[in-house]
Amino acid sequence: MPPMQEHDTTNELHTQIQYRLIEKLTESERRYRELVESLREIVFECDRNGCLIFLNKAWTEILGYSTQESLGQQLESFILETDRGTWQSALQQQIEDGLELRFSHQTGAVLWLELAIRFGQDAKLTGSLNNITERKRAETLLKQANEELEHRVQCRTHELSQTNEQLTTTLKQLQQAQGWLIQQEKMSSLGQLVAGVAHEINNPVSFIHGNLEHVQDYTQNLIRLIQQYQKACPSPANAIQAEADSMDLEFILADLPKVLSSMKMGSDRICEIVLSLRNFSRLNEAEIKPVNIHNGLENTLTILNHRLKASSKRPAIEVIKQYANNLPPVECYAGLLNQVFMNILANAIEAIDDMGQRDNSQEWVEKAGKITLKTSLIDHQWVRISIADTGLGIPSEVQQQIFNPFFTTKPVGKGTGMGLAISYQIVTERHGGKLECFSSPDQGTEFVFQIPIQQAVG
Repeated sequence: MPPMQEHDTTNELHTQIQYRLIEKLTESERRYRELVESLREIVFECDRNGCLIFLNKAWTEILGYSTQESLGQQLESFILETDRGTWQSALQQQIEDGLELRFSHQTGAVLWLELAIRFGQDAKLTGSLNNITERKRAETLLKQANEELEHRVQCRTHELSQTNEQLTTTLKQLQQAQGWLIQQEKMSSLGQLVAGVAHEINNPVSFIHGNLEHVQDYTQNLIRLIQQYQKACPSPANAIQAEADSMDLEFILADLPKVLSSMKMGSDRICEIVLSLRNFSRLNEAEIKPVNIHNGLENTLTILNHRLKASSKRPAIEVIKQYANNLPPVECYAGLLNQVFMNILANAIEAIDDMGQRDNSQEWVEKAGKITLKTSLIDHQWVRISIADTGLGIPSEVQQQIFNPFFTTKPVGKGTGMGLAISYQIVTERHGGKLECFSSPDQGTEFVFQIPIQQAVG
């Protein structure tokens, strides 16, 4: 074949190959475009300036804008203004996946689209936008439901907590009321018993006490008469003299006044005890009356006198009284205040007893076993009463709870834990006063309470 013909044949072959390649590329591009156009996701391409240069049909189907009017515009212009900063940050950091942005629909609605992009070497970028609006709405609804459920749980928990607190408070109040009623019943029974005993003793004692004065007068008259007989008849008959010697008349004449005087002192003491019992038994008085505080303390000491005496475990407890001279009558519930005196003094005696059981040394016998009662006037408006003992003392952790209802350090069956709680209530609530405790282990305990001289009206 001539060279010219070979050259023509080669050119024709190349041309056919090019045509076929173009056909293949065209067919491949057609298929690619058909595939891209059939996707439900938006596929886009932007130039280096961020302008849209390609969009598939999903763009119009999802966002409502036509592809023709959208091409050439910035992709950023379709992003919600509040999310554009996120888009710019993603471009700067070249974040390719997992970006969720809000786009504006042609109708003004807001759609959530998930963005995936790829950065090309020629500064172009291609990517896809998947509509996740329904998913985001579901997430929002789920979040709102969770928040609402959490809020309802919190509200219900708060309601249950409040109900539990109310039930706990009610239970404590019921326990306090029960303890108060039990203690009141005990004190009321004690008051009735004391009043009954005082009444039964009062009549015969009054009879004896009243007749003793007459007996003393009669005795003095008889003694003077005998002495006159002795002067008039210094030498009586032998039988009379023998009888006088046998009964030791001279001793009787000297001792009889002393016996009667002792009986008078005993009857006076019994009358004082009866009076104290009658005063202490005023537990049921519901009226506020002016009362001598010192009398209340003395009456209580009289009731507890047998416990102050010496025992096999300890010597007698010494009571030191430091009463104010200018203390006026105090308006109070006398019976309730006597109950406070009784509770605190009884605790003081028990504390000293416990000290004696723990330590029987001579040093304890000499230094301990004292109860000090002090009263004073404060600003002419308050009365201050202090009851201090030299007993075991109270640890600091226990002091914080001694006024709590049903709290007791005594063994089971030996204490209700209501004595000091009721005393605190009587002083603070019934009388508008203050009750405090000061104590240190092995240093004794002092209870100090203040009561207004005059109770507030109403």
